[in-house]
Amino acid sequence: MKRLLVIVAGIAATTHSMAQEKRGPFQLDGTIAGKNSGYVHIRYGNGFHMEDSCAIKNGSFSFKGMLSEPVMATLSGDGEDGFDFYLDPGQVTVNVKSPTFKEGTVTGSATQQEYQELLSARASVLQEMAPINQSLEDANKQYLSAIQARKSDAELNALKSKADVAKGRLLPLEERSREVSYDFFRSHPTSYVTAAELRFFASYLKPAELKSYIGKMAPFLQTSIYGQELTDMLEKLQNGIPGTQAQLFSQPDINGKTLTLLDFRGKYLLLDFWGSWCLPCRKNNIHLKEVYARYKDKGLTILGVADNDGKTEDWKKAIDKDGIGIWNHILRGLDPVKFKEDGKPQPGDVYSMYGVHTVPTQILINPEGLIVARFGSGGDNYDLLDTKLAEILR
Repeated sequence: MKRLLVIVAGIAATTHSMAQEKRGPFQLDGTIAGKNSGYVHIRYGNGFHMEDSCAIKNGSFSFKGMLSEPVMATLSGDGEDGFDFYLDPGQVTVNVKSPTFKEGTVTGSATQQEYQELLSARASVLQEMAPINQSLEDANKQYLSAIQARKSDAELNALKSKADVAKGRLLPLEERSREVSYDFFRSHPTSYVTAAELRFFASYLKPAELKSYIGKMAPFLQTSIYGQELTDMLEKLQNGIPGTQAQLFSQPDINGKTLTLLDFRGKYLLLDFWGSWCLPCRKNNIHLKEVYARYKDKGLTILGVADNDGKTEDWKKAIDKDGIGIWNHILRGLDPVKFKEDGKPQPGDVYSMYGVHTVPTQILINPEGLIVARFGSGGDNYDLLDTKLAEILR
């Protein structure tokens, strides 16, 4: 987990708001408290990442480079997680307040100042969410452990109820937090923070909403690397919405047999995007087993698409423990090493094809290969899955 950077007064945000596209060299000078030796490492960039290191001399360090636009950078020490901040072209100064890179201040980056404005606006609601998040995490872990231990239905229901209560308390707070961010995006159409941070909210927005936000950004932001990524996300999301033809894919299943979308023609296919590491997904598997039992004889089948390409053994164990080997399973088709290196979409990645950015997400495809419903990322609430299936498969 990256540590949060605290900012002090720098270039006025209003100056940046009137600016056009920013590119050019940067000079980053820094000091670090309590450390006079070792190295400082920096990683920055959009689309591809630059990495550099320099030795600490008398508690100081310095970096130079070129930027095509403001970018998120990570500054760290040897073996430290470090912290993230927005780096602008020009003169930027960082004061690292501890030898373990836990916190620091930055001046000279207008984009970072705008980012701090967003963080400050969200701070109070995030503080309210923190203990509830912890309660939900604890409840989900207890529930998952009970599933794996094959506890009784009564014990499982009690634990599920505990998690549901925490989730119910959390949902309105999550919505409040998102609304704070949406207010920022609407009031800062010329900020690189809007273009950069909007990417992390695409999964909560339907295509028309995302398109509206992109359209209201300044033209130079729409053509920035962040803007191009948003446009690509919108295009992928539109590929996975009701009324569009389902994207064709080909992936080996858990037994090594190649499966394609065409193998499921003639049936209603529910694509379940999940991961063994995703506790809500694992909880949802119990519900999906009930759904499968209810509708399998009426023409429904399920295909699990797991975000487990780097941890296939965990994937197989989860399928066995959750008892979901009764339907087909494939991996998303992502090279995790390559993705970590460049962060770019990869051909054959089923998640990218359907614009899936968070799990669990379900997409329902009719016997002719047309998408008829979407639940979760970029779609309707998960709770409407049962309603839709009951409507279609009476």
